[in-house]
Amino acid sequence: MSFLMRDDIDFSDSQWEAIDKLVVNTAGTVLTGRKFLDVYGPLGAGIQSLVADDGTVQKLTEIHTDFTITWQELENAKRLGIPLSLAQVAKAAAESAIQEDTTILLGDEAGGSEGILTAEGITRIKMRDWGEGENAFEDIARGLQSMLEANTYGAKVLVVSPDVYTELSRIQPGTGMLESARIRELIGGKIYQSPVMPQKTAALIATGVQNMDLAIGQDMITGYLGAADLNHDFRVLETILLRIKNKSAIVVFEK
Repeated sequence: MSFLMRDDIDFSDSQWEAIDKLVVNTAGTVLTGRKFLDVYGPLGAGIQSLVADDGTVQKLTEIHTDFTITWQELENAKRLGIPLSLAQVAKAAAESAIQEDTTILLGDEAGGSEGILTAEGITRIKMRDWGEGENAFEDIARGLQSMLEANTYGAKVLVVSPDVYTELSRIQPGTGMLESARIRELIGGKIYQSPVMPQKTAALIATGVQNMDLAIGQDMITGYLGAADLNHDFRVLETILLRIKNKSAIVVFEK
């Protein structure tokens, strides 16, 4: 992977291993989309586009976040024989993970790829007040029914904005159950919250490769950009593409 220019800086293998491990672990605590999407790949950094089932060419989106390690930090680590501080690495990895979920949920308008919430042809249901009565349960039941009528199958998940997640974290009167627990039982799957979701928004999704997947060219990794003013610049990068194969597998609830 010479394109990463890792040989251009005097880092040991153990230092690069520590950076790679931190990037993966940090991103894993932030990412939502990869918790329910099937992954196709990694296919390699050279893959820039894929051909869809209908023959159209879909371009992968490049996601990247840059960070800097100062010459003072490097010198202190060498002189004192202590591990290099990797706080900036973790911060960049978390930002890249947010960008990935943004691309999955909201799409990449500049690159021409659709997101789960922005795709044309998906089912949209006007959301009632999910903090009141049976509204959330009944709305989601309608979403499940629309999938059934479209012969759409697969495991179900519900992705919600943080404010909606709070509304579902209440005891439903007369049941002794959290509303979120009742809904998980209804869909037979999990509920995820994401800060990327606009307020008062939820998406019921039928997962499985027959419905959608996440194609990955280059998985999240760190490269060296070069030195400037004695400091060293790096980039956390990846290339991805959400492939929606069945629009009936998405039901979006919004105000």
